[in-house]
Amino acid sequence: MKIVTTRSFAVLALVAAMGIGIPSVAYAGSTTTTKVPSASFIAAQHALEVQLANRATQLGHLVKDVTAATSLTASASSILQARLSTEGASISALIAKVPTDTTRAELNSDRSAMLKDNRVYAVMSPQVFEMIEASVVADQVATLQANEATLQSEVASIVGLPGYKNALNHYNNYVLRLSNWSTRILDVESIVLAQTPQGYPGNTKIFVTQNHRILDANIALAYAAYDASIIGLATGGYTGS
Repeated sequence: MKIVTTRSFAVLALVAAMGIGIPSVAYAGSTTTTKVPSASFIAAQHALEVQLANRATQLGHLVKDVTAATSLTASASSILQARLSTEGASISALIAKVPTDTTRAELNSDRSAMLKDNRVYAVMSPQVFEMIEASVVADQVATLQANEATLQSEVASIVGLPGYKNALNHYNNYVLRLSNWSTRILDVESIVLAQTPQGYPGNTKIFVTQNHRILDANIALAYAAYDASIIGLATGGYTGS
């Protein structure tokens, strides 16, 4: 055993009195250092956090739209709400994870999950919009079809009068338009509801096509309303000439 001499104690006391620090004994092993994230990494991380927050907000709007859409069938509403709930949970999990990411690989993985697993803008937004619009059209078609018997009676009441032929033509057009869209709009709803985030980008064209069909349906409804107004005028003495 090494003996510390009286002189050694004196030296140590002098060093302490002078305020000179005594180097600590070095031990074997590496020192752990915390790597400071680069400015570009922090910027990319913040950008992803903003993108996720925007998607969470959009999903909230979509949920409110579906909940408020009384024209949606119970089945369609349930399916849409379930999908929105799934995406909401996924986005919320990413919102919690991204601030803890420390590598580019982690950020890239989370960004990929945000886009590929949750097509908030590319799929869910047009799907909700088109389903609601199509359901409104379906309700309007059913409402107008319920008036067919009344319109038919009005046309029959002017048989032999000058406006009869014109009224009959409009009545036939009215029935034909509504009969056509009573089935076509159901087809639109079926196609739109069948789209999933995994179908992107192929379903982008599908959404565009179905949106055009919804527009065509609304034009047909406008024409049907015009047909009904002409019949009303004819029964009031308007001949159409």
